Amino acid sequence: MLKSVLRYGCAVLVLLTAWELLSLALSSAILPAPEEAVSAFAGAIKGPVFWAHFRASAVRVLAAMTLAWIGAFPLGILMGSRPRWDAWLAPLLFLTYPVPKIVLLPIMLLIFGLGDSSKIMLIALILGYQILVATRDGVLHIHPKYLDSVRSLGANRRQIWFEVLLPAALPHGFTALRLGTGTAVAVLFFAESFATREGLGYFIMDAWGRLTYDQMFTGIFGMSLLGVLLYELINHLEKWCCAWLFVTGPAQRAAPHPVATEMPMWLQHLHTYGRLIKFSHTIFALPFALAAVVLAQRVQPLTWPTLGWIVLALAAARSAAMGFNRLVDARFDSINPRTAQRPSVTGTISHGAIIAFITFSSLMFGLSAAALGTICLLLAAPCLAVLFFYSYTKRFTSLSHLVLGFAIGLAPIGAWIAVTGGLEGRILLLSLALMTYIAGFDILYACQDVAFDREIGLHSLPARWGVPRALALSTLLHAATFALLFGLYLAFGLGTIYLAALAAIGVLLIIEHQLVRPDHFERIQIAFFHVNSAISIILLLGVWLDHHLY
Repeated sequence: MLKSVLRYGCAVLVLLTAWELLSLALSSAILPAPEEAVSAFAGAIKGPVFWAHFRASAVRVLAAMTLAWIGAFPLGILMGSRPRWDAWLAPLLFLTYPVPKIVLLPIMLLIFGLGDSSKIMLIALILGYQILVATRDGVLHIHPKYLDSVRSLGANRRQIWFEVLLPAALPHGFTALRLGTGTAVAVLFFAESFATREGLGYFIMDAWGRLTYDQMFTGIFGMSLLGVLLYELINHLEKWCCAWLFVTGPAQRAAPHPVATEMPMWLQHLHTYGRLIKFSHTIFALPFALAAVVLAQRVQPLTWPTLGWIVLALAAARSAAMGFNRLVDARFDSINPRTAQRPSVTGTISHGAIIAFITFSSLMFGLSAAALGTICLLLAAPCLAVLFFYSYTKRFTSLSHLVLGFAIGLAPIGAWIAVTGGLEGRILLLSLALMTYIAGFDILYACQDVAFDREIGLHSLPARWGVPRALALSTLLHAATFALLFGLYLAFGLGTIYLAALAAIGVLLIIEHQLVRPDHFERIQIAFFHVNSAISIILLLGVWLDHHLY
């Protein structure tokens, strides 16, 4: 780290020296002395105006790079590993690759409008081509012996993808992304010169038009800073995802090739933290929040950056809450046979690492809330407090299931406020539906731990009232869920597609309660995960299709 800072310091010193000499030679206001420009930059970064423009540019370029990676990287692996796909797609790729995509800006403006979407799509398109070509070529050059080796060991398609193709493609993808950083920032400057009043590109051109050259160089410094930060971010991501490339010393000679059958280290970390927070369970509440986003478009148009920040906020809040739950419940989990293998109990993830994870997730939630507006930022801390508070409720109240439902039920309200900037009573129907839905199946899930809860002294409705009465209450809560979702139909004037989805949800709720009986818990995982996942997804599809087709 210190060496990197010193290298950057030396480079800056050389550039400033050359700039000073050139400024003296020209003696023109167009090129002010570096100390004047640096002084103007130091003054600008103390105020909110510069950072507002910097944030707008950063959001656009980060969204574009993410979109480019998500679209181009998997497609590059697919083309490189499947000759039939490559035979059809390669001619199209190489026919369109030489076309300068920058000339498509007017078309992007017509299709995606004057907002952020057109700029993001243009940058993503240009970067996507670079990532696609580099990834495809990297996969094409994998030596057949590596593929033959893992196949001879009985590897299936999924294992070949994750243990051979992905590790071989990642360095090429990151190289393209790193080289494309300069291109992305350059295209960003060009795109922000049109039809916008925020962003560093606009800041530079506005200063140039007003002949305030010190402010113009402040914007140039900002663009340079953004480029350096992006470059270093990609470097660190590559070191994390491609750890085998950065091993030094004797271990490097002994390290296996990245296509070894052991899961890459970054995937191991990702999988472990995913197990810690039960990432797959995000599917329960996320569709409800996204349904609120779709409904909010009736009041306020949605932009892609807003949607991205909402999803990030939801994921970060849930990650922080689940990490906190695992931390404070570790002593109970360690003596419960059902939870004794959790990473927080086995030591796979230390308590210090969990605290760091909670802190990082909370900061990401705060950052996302800030990006979504002042109201969201002000509500971020109380929201986290409610989420964290739930983890203590089983110690003193059997109504902990309702507290959990209330905490998660805040998601649609938060998503609505993020889009519209305010709150309407009708969206509370969706939040209450999520609250009763979550509380109902949490009661079902708690039936597995009745004996343990009674022995340890933890509180739950099944432990207090007995399983039959708890199941009856769960049924009532899910009946309330159905009624509230029907109320949503009336409040928003939804159509027949939503009603069809609601009918399917009703059938699934009945099936869920048929699967769980007081004397039969062996199918509770089917009811808990598969049925509830289907309910959430069907709700989102119903709302989305109804919005777009009516």
